Amino acid sequence: MQDIRKPYSHSRSSRDIPKRVEEFERHEEFDVLDERDAVFIPTKSFKNRRSLENMEMYPKRAREEMQEISNRREREEINREPDTDPYTPYRGAKRRKGPISFSTWMFALSTIVIITGVALLTFVFNSATITYIPKFKDVEINKSFTFSRDAAPSTISYTLATTTISKTKTLPLSETKKVETKASGTIVVYNNFDSNPQKLIKNTRFESSGGKIYRINQSITVPGKKGSTPGSVEVTVYADSYGAGYNIAPSDFTIPGFKGSPRYTGFYGRSVGSMKGGAGGNMSLVSQSDLNSAKDELALEMTQSLKEELSKIKKEGTVPMYNAVTVSFSDNEDQVMTGATATYEVTATGYLMLAKESELANMIATETMRDYNSQPVKLNYTNELTFTLKKDALPYLDKSLDILVEGKPRVVLVTDTEALKLNFLGKNRSDAPTIIQGLPSVAQIEMSFFPLWLSNIPTNKENVSVVESLPKR
Repeated sequence: MQDIRKPYSHSRSSRDIPKRVEEFERHEEFDVLDERDAVFIPTKSFKNRRSLENMEMYPKRAREEMQEISNRREREEINREPDTDPYTPYRGAKRRKGPISFSTWMFALSTIVIITGVALLTFVFNSATITYIPKFKDVEINKSFTFSRDAAPSTISYTLATTTISKTKTLPLSETKKVETKASGTIVVYNNFDSNPQKLIKNTRFESSGGKIYRINQSITVPGKKGSTPGSVEVTVYADSYGAGYNIAPSDFTIPGFKGSPRYTGFYGRSVGSMKGGAGGNMSLVSQSDLNSAKDELALEMTQSLKEELSKIKKEGTVPMYNAVTVSFSDNEDQVMTGATATYEVTATGYLMLAKESELANMIATETMRDYNSQPVKLNYTNELTFTLKKDALPYLDKSLDILVEGKPRVVLVTDTEALKLNFLGKNRSDAPTIIQGLPSVAQIEMSFFPLWLSNIPTNKENVSVVESLPKR
């Protein structure tokens, strides 16, 4: 019966084998499996399976196709990298790489930012502040020192700060007096004659364009001209007679003494302003008592105003002597008393002495500190010092003055902050006690760092700041 049995060439199994193998192959090569869906089985070589050549039941064409597929599989297995895992998902399955989640991205980005920030703070934006307390001593002084404007030896040099204000006050004409005064004014005398200087003696006459005669009350010399530029000199002239008739507007002047000679046209004068102050006869005038009251009143107001203005002046490296301010006044008292005007005008100038701090501190330290050996020093609490001048002292005229200095200042040893900074560059916090031993003006050091985890001073001096700290008393 078996001999006459027809082969299963047209059976469904025989017909579907190539198609099923091809589908199997496609499944292996192109299907993407998730690890969670794969069934882990021991890996076996295709050679260990039943050889398809022994399957006589398959048609020849089908066997050839199966053989070709088998050969291709063997070549792929030879070229495939060895799998270290003895149990793998379905043979040939590719692991699916899904999209990275947002939280993963944020975690990675945050980590990078934190690491970068820490690195920048530690190595780029690091900084340190060195706070030092200098050596100092609170002292008491009561001694006269010599102050000078020309920096004389063994003296304390000073400069002057000034400010000026003006005020006016109109006064009543309460008295009648006979007044005889001469008008006066300023003219410029020119030498356009030659290059030689010309001397004009006292009482030389000058005639205005209106015929009024004025005289100089001192001898003068008019410089010679230079090229086409005439020489010139300024001088005050006085009317030849009393009276208001000599109060004239600006005018040109000739010199009658040169009349009839070439010098008459070569020398001439020109007034700077009006001639004024001339008076004669009975006039209503301001009383002396009214004028004195106005002077006292305005002087008090102006002195107070000047002291307030000068108290705002501060100059590095100096000690202002605020309680030793002096004031000078200039006014038109003569014109008021001669009846030229009833308006009293006064200008006040205040002078503030500014002593050189280093020299004053040196003098005070020498007088009050036994262990002082001429180190650089400065003063604190200078507002507690008072300076007393002698009654006739005029700081704006005198070249040197003896001034009594009283008070309780603080003498502080000066520290070279740049040298201090260089000594600490790159050093550790623990090195401070050793470094201080080489700084005779420093009593104590404190250090602060940014970021806080640092303990070494940066090597870049631009990242290091130095601050002086003194305890209050």
